[in-house]
Amino acid sequence: MNYLIYGAGHFGECFYRILVKQKLQVNGWIDQRLVSQMKYNLPIFDEHTADRNMTVIVAVTPLVNSNRGQIKERLQELGYNNVLGFFEAAREFPEVFKEYAQLEHLWMRTSHHDMLNLPSIKWLRARLGDDKSKNILDKLCAFRASLSIDDYPEPDRKIEYFPDDIPFNFQSPIRFIDCGAYTGDTVEAFVELHKKNIITLEHISSFEPDTNNYQTLTNTQNRLKKNNPEISFQAFPSGVWKCVDLLNFNQGQTSSSNIIQSEVINDSSVSVVDLDSTCQAMDINYIKMDIEGAELAALEGAKNLIQTQQPVLAICVYHKPKDLWELPQFIDQLQPNYDMYLRVHEHLGLSTVLYCIPKGSH
Repeated sequence: MNYLIYGAGHFGECFYRILVKQKLQVNGWIDQRLVSQMKYNLPIFDEHTADRNMTVIVAVTPLVNSNRGQIKERLQELGYNNVLGFFEAAREFPEVFKEYAQLEHLWMRTSHHDMLNLPSIKWLRARLGDDKSKNILDKLCAFRASLSIDDYPEPDRKIEYFPDDIPFNFQSPIRFIDCGAYTGDTVEAFVELHKKNIITLEHISSFEPDTNNYQTLTNTQNRLKKNNPEISFQAFPSGVWKCVDLLNFNQGQTSSSNIIQSEVINDSSVSVVDLDSTCQAMDINYIKMDIEGAELAALEGAKNLIQTQQPVLAICVYHKPKDLWELPQFIDQLQPNYDMYLRVHEHLGLSTVLYCIPKGSH
């Protein structure tokens, strides 16, 4: 059997290595971005020109609310006779997640011992506020231990940062701090909820250090302001950290731009601020953080806000292995008066969010 791999990215490389180890014939790649190039001395085709008789492995991770799930159907409509979707291919070649873990990307590591701290996991499970959160944690831990498709944590497909099974129950209009605002996707989603009378928004402050993302963010906010004058918007071209500083930054990586700690300051350096000194007077009641591994430092910089104002928190806990338990433990030390919930909003355990709701607010 001859194979083509759809997607010449990291998962494509993982499937390629597995096929080669099993002495299976790989004849090339399909990747719309890299047509007419070569990878591992194999040609990269357009999906309209590749050989329809070869078995195609779709090596593109599906995303919630995207058209990636329709790749298999589209290829079949184009006449490809045998197409393995991503999860079908993962069952056919079950070592793929272990192969991918070699990259040590985000929470994934080669050893499950690096991804699990059993005493801390036990503490977190007891601390979580509902059975769904406990079941999610169990599934995440099982997948980390096995890296098997059998333990794969499915995303819940609810609205990220405002799932309807979390008891938010705001008693006043939402004054929202968006740390890692990207291009304004969360802002836009919250305004849509406001327009549907699901929530009442009063103010949004957004922090985004990537200059390209920041420009799109301000455009998004200006557009939303015209149609929603009752909401006030602010945008800060800075990152969020434990103090005011100037730090290096991996820029131009779309949603994965990230802060780098280094003593050498260069042209890609960005300003960072702490929320305590920036937002203390705002009387905020909701903080969201998705800042590519800087969450712990940002929480340190929001210590006074969390202790005195006790805002709702939505904190991403998937960028580093220990974020899953270290961030809840740190928050609990700052402010024990929270009920904690865990939700997974994206494939591969990405967009795993810890929701902290003030006790007595629901």
